[in-house]
Amino acid sequence: MTPDKIKESFEEQLKNTNEQIQKLQSEIARLNEYRTKLVGGLETLQLLDGEESEEVTEPEVEVTGGDLE
Repeated sequence: MTPDKIKESFEEQLKNTNEQIQKLQSEIARLNEYRTKLVGGLETLQLLDGEESEEVTEPEVEVTGGDLE
């Protein structure tokens, strides 16, 4: 491969990677909003049940920087 071909390949890979990142960030934002709504729903149900005002605990989510393939 010539340096020009390698450069072209890298640029295409970078473009595709940036597009994937943007899509995933949008999906994360959507899921965070959905999670917030679910937590709010649980808190509302607790209030309707007359339970003491205690914070709804969410399960911990571990995000790692693993390989993306």
